Amino acid sequence: MKRIGMAILLTVWSAALAACGGGNSASSSSSSSAGGAACPAGSGSSGNGASVSIGSKGFAEEQLLATMTQLVLQAHGFNVTYNLQAKDTAIGDALVKGQIDMLWQYTGTELTDPGYLNLTNIPTDLNAAFQLVQQKDQARGLCWTSPAPMDDTNGLAIKASDKATLGSTLSDFATYLSSHPNTKICILSEFRTRPDGLPGLKAKYGAAYGSADYVDVGNTAEKNIANGDCQAGEVFTTDSPIAAQNLYVLQDDKQLFPPDNVGLVVRQSVLQKYPAIAALMAPVAAKITSAVITGLNKQVEIDNMKVTDVARAWLTQNGFLS
Repeated sequence: MKRIGMAILLTVWSAALAACGGGNSASSSSSSSAGGAACPAGSGSSGNGASVSIGSKGFAEEQLLATMTQLVLQAHGFNVTYNLQAKDTAIGDALVKGQIDMLWQYTGTELTDPGYLNLTNIPTDLNAAFQLVQQKDQARGLCWTSPAPMDDTNGLAIKASDKATLGSTLSDFATYLSSHPNTKICILSEFRTRPDGLPGLKAKYGAAYGSADYVDVGNTAEKNIANGDCQAGEVFTTDSPIAAQNLYVLQDDKQLFPPDNVGLVVRQSVLQKYPAIAALMAPVAAKITSAVITGLNKQVEIDNMKVTDVARAWLTQNGFLS
């Protein structure tokens, strides 16, 4: 998954891992596990003074999601501590061990990473991936709630102004490539051999992808596309440069790229006590599309705005805070 492959700054706000204190119908249904009762559906609207904690990974997207959660829950009577950021899988271990009560996690990361569920042949449909990870993690005492439609995965982007010419989907772009061989596409070198890279494009979208002129670049290709070095390029689909450079991510209409949408993962014992967490956060998550989070990431990473200010403004604009 995307976030595993990147070198991400690790920030731990607390001195040690000290113990603290999209959507769809999958968020409200779950089968019973051997470890206890089913993960409850969201209900209620107040924390009645309950103290809970949240952690995150150390990059803007995760910080925004965690801060939104803190602000919304605090506005509804919870006391929320947010003082831990760590990489995978340390942040996941903190959740399992009860050192934090919840975190936002990516379905693809949780399903495939060796430090988590370590599965292969996972669904490419976002809802199916969410339902599978929800089912698997309940046996570990973890409840997946509040799925968001955002998908932080791999993709090919073009200039937004080229959409009429190149198309809006990977299938459209294959049609363009069939009549325009040697079109330049900028990629990271591993894209040449990765199953969800060039081999996957040729297998799922047709041989036309084999006729393009692939140019290796040292990072994702947003600047190369904007500068005209290539007509399309590899990106991670919610990164802020997409918005900053006015690019468009071609729709993966045949579902080649692995799913990496997010959900709020809450320890089962905590959600059983406070089902209002899921009830309050599900409508927030439902509005967090890839385009929304990309724009919010840009405000933090490109425009140098404070995470709390960006999160609060978006929540207020969308009616979640007064």
